[in-house]
Amino acid sequence: MLKILNERQRQQLKENGFVAPIRVFSEEKAQAYRACLEAFELSASDAPPEETLATLSRFKPHLLFTWLDEICHNQSLLDAIEDLIGPDLLIYSTAFFIKNAGDNAYVPWHQDTAYADFKGGKQVRAWVAFTNSNKRNGCMRVIKGSHLRRLNHRDDPLDENNILFRKERLSEDIDETLATDLILKPGEMSVHDYGVVHGSEANNSDDRRIGFAIAFITPDTKPVGRKETAMLVKGSASEVDWELEPRPKRDLDQRAKKAHRHAMKIRTGHFYNTKGTVTG
Repeated sequence: MLKILNERQRQQLKENGFVAPIRVFSEEKAQAYRACLEAFELSASDAPPEETLATLSRFKPHLLFTWLDEICHNQSLLDAIEDLIGPDLLIYSTAFFIKNAGDNAYVPWHQDTAYADFKGGKQVRAWVAFTNSNKRNGCMRVIKGSHLRRLNHRDDPLDENNILFRKERLSEDIDETLATDLILKPGEMSVHDYGVVHGSEANNSDDRRIGFAIAFITPDTKPVGRKETAMLVKGSASEVDWELEPRPKRDLDQRAKKAHRHAMKIRTGHFYNTKGTVTG
């Protein structure tokens, strides 16, 4: 029995590769989370580069901050993901995708499967809006049905405006007439299959566009060639393939920092050495 979504929404993910919008929490709550984010940014403005959000937000900041952990365990969010991929859920990663007003930051067309290097299981990514996300400020755009085949990618390290971590992009043409704008209000989310082609344009508005991305996987997803860490947020999971991560008890406490450093070491060693072979 579905908990929060309907069968039409489940079919949208299967057929189109995405579903949106899904209300997770109120706009007021989204504003409160934005305030938490910006308070930390202000507090770390004079900190060493490795301690700023620009670094900490790139991979698994939910291991460091209780307010992000709270989002990851939001019941409405988890019920929606359960409706889409099942009752046993791991969070593989989280990251902020922020475009400041008037900057040139953008996300080129790409698939998350390009460097995921998983085998089996199910993988989706939730994109939770802290602010309005619309055409003017560079909302996510997706290519309907593009998750049904794998496309070739290349890295473009000289593109300073590409905010993807490896500066990846598709190396082949796609039919942009199939593109859909995922317009979200604060507190809403979209969910897309790892394989769907997506991207976003620059922010031409007078405010920031802030999104918090959460990558969910089922426990039968196997990381190829390594054992990685993940956080169990619903149901159960074996620790044969995944080392289960602790929840933060306080923001940036020593235990949380240790867990984050450990996860980053594994991820960095794999992510920047893989040639992008996708086996899952």
